[in-house]
Amino acid sequence: MARFRVMSYDLNHQRSRSGELCAQLCGQMIRQQGVDLVLLQRVGSPQGETSLQRLAERVGLAAYGSDSEGSCAYLSRYPLHNLQTTPLGHDDVCVRADFDTASERVHLLNLTLNWHPSKRLKQVARLLGEELLGGRSFPCATIIGGDFGLPLWGCGQVAFNPQIVRAKHPLWRANYPAKFPLWGRERIYFQGPVTAISGRIITSKEAKSTLIQLPLVVDVETCDTRKALRITEQVRLNAKHPKPVCG
Repeated sequence: MARFRVMSYDLNHQRSRSGELCAQLCGQMIRQQGVDLVLLQRVGSPQGETSLQRLAERVGLAAYGSDSEGSCAYLSRYPLHNLQTTPLGHDDVCVRADFDTASERVHLLNLTLNWHPSKRLKQVARLLGEELLGGRSFPCATIIGGDFGLPLWGCGQVAFNPQIVRAKHPLWRANYPAKFPLWGRERIYFQGPVTAISGRIITSKEAKSTLIQLPLVVDVETCDTRKALRITEQVRLNAKHPKPVCG
């Protein structure tokens, strides 16, 4: 069993609602939350000042993933490996990674989804297909996070798969728009032996006045699925001498 803190955060290219660079604010919010793992969306920007490596240096975590414009990436206190990028279509991607705790492996999926209903349906079908969540290569605890857009049309929902459960914390999960949150665009789902024990939306005055959507922070706990075998104490019995057989 392991516990760690996860953040999902759409950087919007590290720009504010007014289009100005807010790279220092982005780094400050990540650093203040004391997170172990950050799932970042829409990372890159035409300006080099918003590079992933610069952000990692600001928060004291290691960077994993592409720095290209609009990409998904990770910041992590743990070494990540097996990074793979899978296109979901319509300029959206899913970036997979793995990390190992002291006793187990955890799979990570970081993604963005389209708002358009027909495009979204195809993307979710790809996400749930054999190449990703539907495959046998995900036997361990899996965390799925990212910007899921605004699924107001009731279609293309990841939660239609009964094996995937949305994090139950925080209770009020709206993070968009930042100034007056009504919808939960930033989401975290779980598959397998993992759950949320607490969570919150970052609603500081500075974040609500500057950002387009607010970051989501969840404290996660994995569950040990190993079963212990109970060994009963052996009782020694005295050997009996067989009765002689006459005849």
